[in-house]
Amino acid sequence: MRRWWWHSLNGQIISLMLAALIIGQTAGFALSWSSRNSALKVAAQSEFISRTATLCDVADGISGNLRRDVLLASATAYTRFWTSVEDPREAGRDWYTSARAYLLEPLSNIIHYRLSPTDPVSEAHSAQLVEKKAFAGWSPLETGLWTCQSPASVLPFEGQIGMGLAAQLSDGSWLNAVFYKRHQPDTGLMASLSSTLLIAAILCLAGFTSAQRIARPLRALTAAARSLGRGEVLPALPESGPSDIRDLHVAFNQMQERLHRFVADRTRMLAAIGHDLRTPLTTLRLRAELLPDTDLKEKIIRTLDEMQQMTEASLNFARTEAINEPTRNIELGALLASLCDDLAELGLDVDYIDTGKLSYRCRPDAIRRAVRNLIENAARYAGKARVSLAQTRGYVEIRVDDQGPGIPEDQFELVFSPFYRLEHSRNLQTGGIGLGLSIARAIARQHGGDITLIPNNPGLRAVFVLPHL
Repeated sequence: MRRWWWHSLNGQIISLMLAALIIGQTAGFALSWSSRNSALKVAAQSEFISRTATLCDVADGISGNLRRDVLLASATAYTRFWTSVEDPREAGRDWYTSARAYLLEPLSNIIHYRLSPTDPVSEAHSAQLVEKKAFAGWSPLETGLWTCQSPASVLPFEGQIGMGLAAQLSDGSWLNAVFYKRHQPDTGLMASLSSTLLIAAILCLAGFTSAQRIARPLRALTAAARSLGRGEVLPALPESGPSDIRDLHVAFNQMQERLHRFVADRTRMLAAIGHDLRTPLTTLRLRAELLPDTDLKEKIIRTLDEMQQMTEASLNFARTEAINEPTRNIELGALLASLCDDLAELGLDVDYIDTGKLSYRCRPDAIRRAVRNLIENAARYAGKARVSLAQTRGYVEIRVDDQGPGIPEDQFELVFSPFYRLEHSRNLQTGGIGLGLSIARAIARQHGGDITLIPNNPGLRAVFVLPHL
């Protein structure tokens, strides 16, 4: 699941969309929350200052029970107003205690002009008002919202939505006002979260649909490229989908056509060269037969025979590449077992180690020919060959082991060159033509694989590597 999420096109597109949505919404929520709290605080405090300024003017014109009644009637769930003889600015932290007592008194009790025992729940809710925080102290209130003739002083509540106000009335008493409001939960948060989840689901669906529309032709292109790498002849890919995908399909079809044309041209050229060499070789043989010197005649004829066999081998190689063998599914283990049995009947000492069944899509005649060349080389130089089939991560390996003298490691690549022979006597009976390994590697690479040589200590291991389908 993790591999799909991080490496697939669907996973990457959906991840990027969700990451962008989460980052954007988180930033939006943070800004909105900060702006909301600031706006609520400013609005609440502005309303409190305006109300207190109005009460200050009203209280200045009345006295006694009427003043008390007006101040009590002006109280709200978050504000209280009262008068005191002493200057509240000199009370220090004790002013908090008085303000708290007024705030804890329910409005119903205030209307009936009596105090009641503090409610434990209310006590806990308003405890923050008298927390042991740094006492900011009173300072002059400087704002255009204060319209009362008497100047006011303000006591801010650090980190909270609230403040205290004090203003001296004309009779020398002091008007006290307190405002305190706890942070309220954002009722629109769940609605915003629900809409965000809905948007995320829509984005995931849209991203998955878009990715599928892009990935489907890409998967078809991947399968076609793998088949082309195995030498299969494919029909042209349909040029559909977005413009970029269509351009990619057009480029792939053109590349496939050029590759097939290049291979066909090279094969025809090689066949033409091999065919045209037959005439001069036949002419030279006829003329050599007329030579009076017997020793010289035999040497020339041996050389001509070698050239004739090399020409025939080149023609066979060209014909092999020109044959368009269809690709099909086979049981690879059964093919190898059958090949080893056939070579054993011809007198070669070859063993096959059965490692179970393995279905593989290939050109079976070509695979059979390549493995036969490897086995014959091992039997020729080591006397015995052992064949096995193994599966590694992403690959299928056909291993041909021998315990012969081996070859120097610096010649591991040279032996795959056309007409290269380790046996330098040029004896066709012992060294062959030198095309066997070249043909085997060509077949392996036509299937998208390769052939490598590994020291076997003693002997040599030839590994026919094929991509796992």
